[in-house]
Amino acid sequence: MDMDPRHVQLKELLTTKEALGIICYGKHHNQKQVSCTRLSELLKVPINKIKEICSKLEELNVVTVIKLGVDLELEFIEHENDDVKHIIDEAIWENKQEYGKIYKRLITSELMDFMDGDK
Repeated sequence: MDMDPRHVQLKELLTTKEALGIICYGKHHNQKQVSCTRLSELLKVPINKIKEICSKLEELNVVTVIKLGVDLELEFIEHENDDVKHIIDEAIWENKQEYGKIYKRLITSELMDFMDGDK
């Protein structure tokens, strides 16, 4: 089965740690929107890299990027397209070890933020 070039591009993009991190955050939080700055902090990735990946994900109709001053906010919309959702799920499965590491890093970062807030 030949895949649409857009789907090939998305699958290739989802092999990067940054894109997997963005998708991981979106799948495991009940938030519709998230700040790129927050993602950068949680994933320990430079903000410029996050913004670059977000721009590419927006071109592929996975997220909508909303400019808020100097920051960008993502709105996850991949659920609106079944083909894209399938490709994301497939990419997660094919990169499950890296995805698991990212998930663990996100949970650990959030726990540390929570614990720091109690001081």
